[in-house]
Amino acid sequence: MYFSSSSQKFRWMVLGLATGTQATATFVTYGVGPLAAIWQQTFSLSQAQVGLLISMVNIGPLMSMLFIGRALDQHGERWIVGVGSILLGLTMGVSSLLSSYLSLLVTLLLVGIFYGTAQPGGNKVVIKWFDSSQRGLATGIRQAGIPIGGALAGWLIPLLSVRYDWPIAVQLQASSAFIGGLMFLLIYRDPVKESKIPTQHVNFIGELRNLSRKKSLYPLLFSGFSLISFQMVLVAHLMLYLKSKIEHMTLVSTGFMLSLCLLFGMLGRITLAWLSDTIWKGNRIKPLEMILWMSVVGLVVLVVLPEKIPIWCIYVVCSWLGFFGVGWYSLYIVEIGEKAKEHSVGLTVSYALTINQVAIIMAPFFFGLFVDWSNSYALPWIGLASLLSASGIWLRKSSSIPFIEKRMEFNTPISGQNTPHEKRKKNRKIV
Repeated sequence: MYFSSSSQKFRWMVLGLATGTQATATFVTYGVGPLAAIWQQTFSLSQAQVGLLISMVNIGPLMSMLFIGRALDQHGERWIVGVGSILLGLTMGVSSLLSSYLSLLVTLLLVGIFYGTAQPGGNKVVIKWFDSSQRGLATGIRQAGIPIGGALAGWLIPLLSVRYDWPIAVQLQASSAFIGGLMFLLIYRDPVKESKIPTQHVNFIGELRNLSRKKSLYPLLFSGFSLISFQMVLVAHLMLYLKSKIEHMTLVSTGFMLSLCLLFGMLGRITLAWLSDTIWKGNRIKPLEMILWMSVVGLVVLVVLPEKIPIWCIYVVCSWLGFFGVGWYSLYIVEIGEKAKEHSVGLTVSYALTINQVAIIMAPFFFGLFVDWSNSYALPWIGLASLLSASGIWLRKSSSIPFIEKRMEFNTPISGQNTPHEKRKKNRKIV
C-alpha cells in the first residue's frame, strides 16, 4: 500500500491546503487583470500597455519555472511552495506604494517569479498523494483554486477600488498570499511510504533535451499553448470588451461577468477532470478535443453579440466561455503529469508550463495590439478562434495513435511501484 490509514485521511487535507494556496496566489496574479483596467485610467495607458502589464506578471514564471521544477524533484514541495507564496505576498504589497508605470512593471516581474512555485509545486503534491484512479478528480479540485482566486479578484478588486482605492485591493491580495504560504509551510508534509525509491541523479540539460525530442507531445503542448492564450485573453480583455460592446455595462458589472466566467471555469476543471476518470476511463485527449471546439463556438457567439442584449444571455455566454475556456486546465495538467517519468514529474510539468508561459506573455499583449491596430475586437477574436481550430485538428490527427499504446509509453507509475520494464532492468542488475 502506498498510503497508510492516517495518510488516507490526511491527503484530503493536503489537497484542500494545496487548493487554498493556489487560490491565494492566483488572487494576486489574476487580480492584475481587473487592476489593469483601473491602472489604465490612473496612468493613462493604451491597450497595448495594459496588455504589457498582464504579460509582465507572467514573464517571471517563464524565467523561474524550469529551475523550480528541478528543485521540486530534488527537495520536495513544502519549503519551495510555502516560501514562494510568502515572498509573492510581500512583493505584491510593495506595488500598493508605487506611483509610476515603469516601477509597476518591474514589481510585477518579481511577483511572477515567486508565483512560479505555485503551479508545478501543487501539481506534484497531487501526483504524490493520489493514484491514477483519482488523479483527475484531485487535479481538478486543486486546479479549481485558479478560477476561485480569479473570480474573487474579478469581484473584490473593482469593488474595493471603486469604494476605497486600488492600493487597498492590492494590500488584500498581498496579505492573502502571505497567509496561504504560511499555512502551507506549517501544515504540509510528504506522504509516508512503506518503501523508498533511491534518488535518481539525472542531468538537467539532458532531461530537457529528451523532453524537447518527444514529438508525440507536440500536439498536446500546442493545445495547451492555444487554450492558455484563450484563457489569458479572457482574463485580460473580457471586461474591457463587454464594457465597450454592451450598453449600460459598468466596471463593476463587467467584473462580475469575469467572476462568473471564472467560477464556471472552476466547475469545468472539476467536472471535466472527473469525467475523464470515469466516462473516458483515464483518456484525457478526447475531452480536450471537445473543449477546443466548444471554445471556438463560444468565441463565435462572443463576436456576434449585439449591443442591446438581455442580461441573461451575457450570463450564458460568459458561463460557456468559462466552463470550456478555463475548465480545460486540469485535463491538460494531469495528462502531462501522467506522461512524466517518476523522477522528473516536477521538471516535466514545469517544461509544459514554461511553454504555456510564452503564450501567457504574448497573448494579452498582442491581442491588445491587434485591437489597437484594427480598432475592433472582431478580428482578434476570429484569429483566436482560428488558432484553437488548428489545435483541435492537430490533436485529432494525433489521437489516431491507439490510446493504450500512448499510455504504455508515457504512463507514470505511482510512487513505490515499478513498471514491468523497470522490474526487468532490476533483475538484470541482480544477475
